[in-house]
Amino acid sequence: MNRRLFHLALSLALLAGCVPAPEPTPEPTPTPAAAVDFHTFLDAVNEKRRAVIEDGEPLNVSAWTPAFADQNTTFTDGEIELLLTPHGPAENLTMEQAREDVETAFTLLRTTYGAYEYFGGDQVFDGLREDALARLEEADPGLPLADVVAEALYTVLSPVVRDGHFAVGRRHLIEPYELNTYYVPGVYIDTPAGLSEDYIKPTIGPDGAITYGFFAMSKDGSDLPDTLGDHELNWALCEPASSYSYSREVFYEGQCQGIPMLESRHMSASTPEGEAQLERFASCGGEYADAPLLIFDVRGNPGGSDRWFMEWFKGWTGQYAEPRQAGGQRFSQLRRQNPMLSYPEEWMGTWDVYSDPGRWVEREGYTFLLTDGGTASSGETVVEHLHSVENTLVVGTQSGGCALVPNNIHFYLPNTGVELYFGTGLCLIETDENRDGVGYLPDLWVNPVEAPVAVARLCGYYGLKEPVS
Repeated sequence: MNRRLFHLALSLALLAGCVPAPEPTPEPTPTPAAAVDFHTFLDAVNEKRRAVIEDGEPLNVSAWTPAFADQNTTFTDGEIELLLTPHGPAENLTMEQAREDVETAFTLLRTTYGAYEYFGGDQVFDGLREDALARLEEADPGLPLADVVAEALYTVLSPVVRDGHFAVGRRHLIEPYELNTYYVPGVYIDTPAGLSEDYIKPTIGPDGAITYGFFAMSKDGSDLPDTLGDHELNWALCEPASSYSYSREVFYEGQCQGIPMLESRHMSASTPEGEAQLERFASCGGEYADAPLLIFDVRGNPGGSDRWFMEWFKGWTGQYAEPRQAGGQRFSQLRRQNPMLSYPEEWMGTWDVYSDPGRWVEREGYTFLLTDGGTASSGETVVEHLHSVENTLVVGTQSGGCALVPNNIHFYLPNTGVELYFGTGLCLIETDENRDGVGYLPDLWVNPVEAPVAVARLCGYYGLKEPVS
C-alpha cells in the first residue's frame, strides 16, 4: 500500500471509532499480570464518587464573590463598544497608549473577570499591573508596541492565573501548568504494592483484565525515573486521539465490537449538518436508557455548549445531572452587553451565587467514558456529570482541565487591539480544588488511541456483554 492510501485507510479506521492508531514502533511482548476483580474495582469507584456527593461538606464560593456596585459606571458606552469590537492597533501607537492599555486590561479584570478574587484580588493584581508596566519600559524599542503589551500581560499573568480558558492573543495562560501523560508500553504488573502511585496506575491488560501499568504525568518526560523496583522503564508519550481526524461528525452513533458507542467530538457546530447532529445528540438519550453497556467517547472534545449533553443526560436517566458544585455568575457592566449573557439592569454589580450538594444517580448498566487531554470545557462537563452516575468508569488519560471560569468573552484593548479572552463566572465541581491544566484523572489509564478496543477487551474478559440482571 502506498503512503497516501495508508493514511487514508488509517483515517477511515479511526473514524470508525474502535480501531486504535498504530504505534510508531512495535511494542514489546506484554508481560503477564494477575487480573483485578471487576466488581471489586467498580464498587470502590462507585463508593468514592457517591461519598463525594452524599458525605462531603457543601462547597462555598462566597469568599470570592463580593458585591461590586461601585464598578457599575466604570466604562462609558463608547469604551464598552470599543472593548467588545475586534480592531487593530492605532496608527503611530505611542508608549503612553501602550501604558493606557495595560491599565485598561487590569481595570477590565477587576470589574469583569469571574476569578479575580479567587486568584487574589487587588492584593495580587495591583502588583502584577506594576510589573507589566515596568516590562513595557524594559522592552526592545524595535518591537511593535502591541506585541510588547501582549507579552507583558502574558508574562505577569501566566504564573498566577491558572485558568484553562484565559488567553492573551493566541497564547493561553494555562500553558505552564499543562501536563502530558507518559506510559511504558507492554509492561503490566500484578500489584502496585511497594511502588509509588505517581507511576503505577490501574489499566486494561492485553487480555482485557484490569491490572496495573506504568503511567505518569509530566511536562516533557525528563523528570520520569529510568527504573522502578526491578523494572526498566522506557517511557513513551501517550498519543491523544484528538491528534487524528474526527472531522466527519460532531456527534456520531456507532458501535465497537458490538457495544453501542456514542462519539461526541464538539458541543457546537458551524454547519446545518452539524446542528442536526447536535439536535440528534440532545434527543437520543432515552434510546440508551436501558443499554447494559455503553461507550461514551469525548476524546478530543474541546467544548461548546453544555445544553446538548444536559438534554441527552435527562433522556438517559430521566433527570438532569446534579454534580456536587458551587459557583456564581458575575453581573458586570461588560457582561451585560453580550446578548447571550445579558440580564436586567437592576442585577448589575451583584453575583448570582449557587451551591448544589449533588445527587447520586443509581443505574444498573455499565458506562465507559473515554477521555484524553483534548477533552475540555463542555467536554469536561460530560466527565463531571457522569461522575454522578453509578457504574461509570473513565478510560484513557486525564482530561484537559478547562472548567474553573465559564461564560467566556472576547475583549480588545482600545489602543493596541490586543485580544483578551476570559470568563465572568466561577465554578467549583466536587471539591474546591482548581483542576485547570490538570483535569480529571481516569479510573483506568490507557493510551487514548487504544481506549475503545481496550474497553471491548475488558467487556469480553469479564463477560459483561451479557445483559445486566
